Amino acid sequence: MGLRYVFLFAVLAVASCNRPADYAIVGSADVPSVHGDVRIEKIDGGQLLFTVQLDELPPPSQIEPGLTDYVLWFVVVGEDPQRAIVLEYDAEARVGRASVATSLRDFEMQVTAENNPEPNTPSYLLVASQQIREK
Repeated sequence: MGLRYVFLFAVLAVASCNRPADYAIVGSADVPSVHGDVRIEKIDGGQLLFTVQLDELPPPSQIEPGLTDYVLWFVVVGEDPQRAIVLEYDAEARVGRASVATSLRDFEMQVTAENNPEPNTPSYLLVASQQIREK
């Protein structure tokens, strides 16, 4: 009987090593209705699969005329922000989603509203952010 418990403990310990991490997201002062989550899973090559979903996301042009896209950025202290990916936006459901791999472990995730899908720097229109710290 004791050996079964040791085996079960070992299986649970190994399974918990690759458990996905979840972070809650709330909207900024510019878009307080936004909420969602970030899911992070360890994948091959030491990378993390970073998946974000934002709900109650208004069309970008509703935030400010001329805005067309939501862009996800990785911001590391002391470095320029890295544009990661443009969120796929479903206007009918008011949901934005994106998945991207990264080797970063300690950064701030930011989503900004932009007037094009490939800006060089984040706009001042912060939609949501979350500090990410993974081992």
